[in-house]
Amino acid sequence: MLVALVMSATGAGETASSEPFPPLVFGLIAFAVFLLLLGILWAFRSVGNRH
Repeated sequence: MLVALVMSATGAGETASSEPFPPLVFGLIAFAVFLLLLGILWAFRSVGNRH
């Protein structure tokens, strides 16, 4: 009885996550954003030497 009371008070029985994606997806999104920023940076690598 005491265990059930403690679990209901702490919410330990809940299995639903508040995150919309697993943590791996967040890492992949961040990696893709960094690659996009690297591509933008690479596109402007020699702009100062043209003139």
